[in-house]
Amino acid sequence: MDKSELAALMLQWESVQKRADEMKAAIADAVLQLEETQSAGNVRATYSGGRKTYDYQAVSSDAPATLIEAYMTEKVVVSIDYRKLVLDGMKVEQSQVPFTQSEPSVTVKLAA
Repeated sequence: MDKSELAALMLQWESVQKRADEMKAAIADAVLQLEETQSAGNVRATYSGGRKTYDYQAVSSDAPATLIEAYMTEKVVVSIDYRKLVLDGMKVEQSQVPFTQSEPSVTVKLAA
């Protein structure tokens, strides 16, 4: 293969890759709307509803100092296990803990 053929092949690949990226984005948009994983042939578009991040520290602000001290661990710096403090120490139900949730996402890939 000479340099001209290589350049033509590279430009062709660029065009095909752009089209494939557009198709992948369209698939991801459709799966986000359906909110469930889809498979067709060897292609799988995996839906993820987003990861929750609980704010145990916010809930523990009402905990008594003695309870907080029971869940402190000392290393180089003092840290508090807010999750255990809130759930075990304060006996707060998980459903009462405020949380944030990441945006839903989709992964599109070919099966082996």
